[in-house]
Amino acid sequence: MIMKFLVSTLFAVAVVIPPALADEREDAYASIERWSETFNSGDIEQIARMYTNDALVLGTFSPDMTSKPDDLRAYFKAAAAAKLQVKLGDHSAVTLADDAVAIAGFYDFSKPAADGHPVVVPARFSFVMVKKEGIWKIAHHHSSVRPK
Repeated sequence: MIMKFLVSTLFAVAVVIPPALADEREDAYASIERWSETFNSGDIEQIARMYTNDALVLGTFSPDMTSKPDDLRAYFKAAAAAKLQVKLGDHSAVTLADDAVAIAGFYDFSKPAADGHPVVVPARFSFVMVKKEGIWKIAHHHSSVRPK
C-alpha cells in the first residue's frame, strides 16, 4: 500500500510539476517580450515600471551599474534619444522558485545610421524575473555586446 502511494505520488510530481514550472518560465519570458516592445516604443516611464525599485542593471551601453529608478530612467532616455531598437533572439530559462525565473539569451540592438542602413549591435542578456503581487518584474538585468 505504501509503495503504491509512493509510486502514485512520484508520478503526479513528474507529470504535474514540470508543466507548472514551464508555465512560470513562459509567463516570465512574456514579460521580457513586453519589455522589448516597450523599449522599442521609447516609453521611458513604462520601461522603468517593469523593474523592481531595487533592480540592478548593467546596461549594454553604460560603464556603470544602475540601481536607482532615476538612473534607470536616464539610461533608457538616452537609448530612446539614440532611437535604439531591440530584437529578441534565442533564449533559455530556468525556474529558481515559484516567484523567480532566470532568463538568458541573445538580442540585437539597432539604430539608424547616416547612410540609411541600420547599425546592428549583437548582444547577450540575462534577466532575473521576480513575481511581485502577481506581476513579473525585472530584479536584475545584465546586457553586454556579444563577442564574435
